[in-house]
Amino acid sequence: MFRIRRSTLLALTAACAFGTAHADEPAPAPPAPPQDQPTPSDPDKPAEPTEDKPADPPKDAPADKPAEKPADKPAEAATVTVKGTVIDNNTKVGLPAATIQIKGPAGAQTIATELDGSFTLTLSPGAYEIVFSTAEYIEVKRAVTAKANQTIELDINLDPVPATSQETIEIVDKIDTRKESAVLAVRRAAATVSDGVSSQEISRTPDSNAGDAMKRVVAVSVVEGKYVALRGLEGRYVTTLMNGILLPSPEPDRNAVPLDLFPTTLLSTMTVVKSYSPHLPGQFGGGTLSIDTSSFPTSFEVKLGVSTSANTVSTGKDGLTNANARGFRSFLGFDDGSRALPKSIPRNRAVRDMDAGETERIGESLPNVWTPTGETVTPNLGLTAMVGNTTKIGGKRVGYLASGMLRHSFTERSGRNAGVGITDQGLVQTDSLDFDVGVAEATVGALVNAGIDLSKNDEISVFGMYSHVGEDTSQLASGFKESDSTDIDVSRLSFVERALMFTQVHGKHLLNRSKKLELKWQGNFAKTSRDELDTRDLVYSVDQMAGTRSYQDQPGSGQHFWQELRDTAGGAGADLQFRVGPARIQTGTLAQLSDRQLGGRRFRFKFVGDSTTVRNLPAEQMFSADNIGSEFELEEGTLHEDSYQAKLNTYAGYALSEVEINPKFRVIGGARFERSTQNMTNGSRYAIAGLQTEVNRDDNDVLPAANLVFSPRPDTNLRAAYSYTLTRPRFRELAPFLFFDYVRRRDISGNPNLLTTHIHNADLRWEWFPSEDEVFAASAFYKQFVDPIEQVAANVNADATFLNAKSGNLIGGEIEARTTLGRIDDSLRRIRLGANIAVMRSRVDLGKDQMLLTSQSRPLYGQSPFVINFALGYAAPKIGDFNLLYNVIGQRITDVGIEGLPDTYEKPVHRLDFVAARALRKDLKLKLSASNLLNQNVRLEQGSIVVNEYKPGVSFALGLDWTP
Repeated sequence: MFRIRRSTLLALTAACAFGTAHADEPAPAPPAPPQDQPTPSDPDKPAEPTEDKPADPPKDAPADKPAEKPADKPAEAATVTVKGTVIDNNTKVGLPAATIQIKGPAGAQTIATELDGSFTLTLSPGAYEIVFSTAEYIEVKRAVTAKANQTIELDINLDPVPATSQETIEIVDKIDTRKESAVLAVRRAAATVSDGVSSQEISRTPDSNAGDAMKRVVAVSVVEGKYVALRGLEGRYVTTLMNGILLPSPEPDRNAVPLDLFPTTLLSTMTVVKSYSPHLPGQFGGGTLSIDTSSFPTSFEVKLGVSTSANTVSTGKDGLTNANARGFRSFLGFDDGSRALPKSIPRNRAVRDMDAGETERIGESLPNVWTPTGETVTPNLGLTAMVGNTTKIGGKRVGYLASGMLRHSFTERSGRNAGVGITDQGLVQTDSLDFDVGVAEATVGALVNAGIDLSKNDEISVFGMYSHVGEDTSQLASGFKESDSTDIDVSRLSFVERALMFTQVHGKHLLNRSKKLELKWQGNFAKTSRDELDTRDLVYSVDQMAGTRSYQDQPGSGQHFWQELRDTAGGAGADLQFRVGPARIQTGTLAQLSDRQLGGRRFRFKFVGDSTTVRNLPAEQMFSADNIGSEFELEEGTLHEDSYQAKLNTYAGYALSEVEINPKFRVIGGARFERSTQNMTNGSRYAIAGLQTEVNRDDNDVLPAANLVFSPRPDTNLRAAYSYTLTRPRFRELAPFLFFDYVRRRDISGNPNLLTTHIHNADLRWEWFPSEDEVFAASAFYKQFVDPIEQVAANVNADATFLNAKSGNLIGGEIEARTTLGRIDDSLRRIRLGANIAVMRSRVDLGKDQMLLTSQSRPLYGQSPFVINFALGYAAPKIGDFNLLYNVIGQRITDVGIEGLPDTYEKPVHRLDFVAARALRKDLKLKLSASNLLNQNVRLEQGSIVVNEYKPGVSFALGLDWTP
């Protein structure tokens, strides 16, 4: 864990040269000072000699005490320590990531300062020239003569480059880590094991949202294109923080936050914290994903972008759409009101035991569109805009950033689903359905960030973000269904809106500069929502011999379904940081409250007539007004399970200490106490049946953690970490009632007896940062799970439930390298190489109570055995920036088998992407990408049988950015 003061943030911003309009271009070198300009020096210290050779002794030196001269040959075992701080001469605060070049008898080497501007050099005796520099500051050179076993204190004051035509304005809020080198500098100085990806790196990929971008990070994979898995663990084992605050999920059936809510254009950096620190939420398994949004730039900046894309299996083809999906609001992903619960449906009672005429009128008011229609798929569209600045208003420094985006896309997908069963002959296929799915998706996002310096030691900033995703899905499927003993035709129309609104206000106050006493506080409010508006399901039985089909009068057929989820969360916290001797102490408290409301209503048309010919009609004729009341009767089938109310309140306090044992060794240790109260009740005033229950849980946990950092050289870290963390069951997993999974067409039930999973985590890592944008690292990790929660098959119909296994473990290793071929030959310096490989093995001990499960020894649910990423890039200012990217993850369990049925695995998919970008002129940049060039099938296998398969297609995108 690292904590950065406001003044330090200011310095790091300048060090990373974020004031340029193009973050992915190299920062210009600062101008050298005039030769006749004196080198800035610390007024509190005597000036150091500035010649390349040692200073001559004074003329009046005693004869019996000759002037000191550098040793002709240093003693083999002798060393010299040079330590100090690189300081901004105006603000008197340290400059992190400043470059220090050391030229001496053994050649040259380069290091960077720590986050507080400090540095420590270990040299052999001799004469050295040391150059201190960082972007937007005047370079300083010092000549140092070092004697054996000597310690030299050397503080360096750097002056900012003088303003020319414009005032140089520094950022005063957050580090704008758009640049890869800044992310690596933060990672090098951090107390925890972590990895990250910057917006500069994302710009070299075809990724449009956070979910796509995360798969480039070491040991990270993405499930269903939007749920992140860290070290092979997903869902409950991953927490997502937005600017340090835990985000709620807008999904009713899972803990994970869908990353497609976060367009990459709104993000600054994403960091995966892999070793725990007590300042983080105690819900920690695979790791914590920390998303930081863009902060304001140092000078006025405007950026506009437009992009378009096409897919080989979708664009230009006939795709399935909803005939109601028309108009500008639908294009933006918002319902236009046509899918809302009709006003004719009473809100104070169920549609049951009513007058026949009233029931008929309600039935006739429901939308009568059931069959997807065909429409030629057009290319996708994306628009982005950003404006920001830092200026002075009323003598106060003020910064702001506003950003917005729109993305509209259409995906057409064709494939096959299958079911399996066990017979005397072994595993056999029971169901076989061919499907076509069309998904029109639109994302709208906006971000506003503003901050002000109230004084030299006090600042306040306000942040707000809104993201909305609308998915309009049309689906047709046909084939044999064993449970119905006939061929069937299935159609489905659904529209789902998901939204996240997040606001935060926080302040920083330097209470005592000498004691480095700093107070940080924050308050936050988040609201997530998910609206499923009028999902319509219809099933026909098909007589292949007669060439006819007949309406299946059964639950789930002829059904309208509405569901609304609202999750409101808010909280506040404060952190106090100070120094006591060699220790930096940090303590804090947090209260985070969450309230979730889920409500749903379902209706279906029950056949009450005697005309079989009516049941053979197309749906829109069959459910016409003429047949409602006479042939079909509307009934409400809402269950108690369709609605619940839940609360999760977490109260926490923590304390940790970072002690520098010596300049090379840091120990960071502490503990967190968390109290959580979780309760849930279900039930609906409209229910015809179902189970009502109440679940109440109180948990108190103490979560210790320790991180050790040994730096034998300034550019190298050896890390070791241990922690004890937990993952809590989510609301739906605790609820002892059934809910229906319409995608897999199965029932899923919760278990109120689930225990909280506790985890022992251990990490080791070696990392070397030879330059500002290079890294080599190797890691090993181990996790021991106590009472891990597993989703398991409940019966041979593939229905699912949740159980605690007895225990589980995960062991793995990671290797990462990012460098250039300039290490081989300077002429190859423009070629970048990046690769990371994670190999993992997990096993779960099911215990004696779960003998129904087929595999008594198997990997953890959802855990991949390996993740591989490779990137090859070439950048030349006059030609362009070209990148080839490869990604693959190992097979992982999607369903655990029961009673002889094998586990279901998602098979590996090899993905290859190509991206080319070129500046057409100074203010115009063109980007071309080709994604998934290998176009391998996505495939799920249960034993030897493929239970789901489709081809995603190859995507091509063209984008244009204008920065006036």
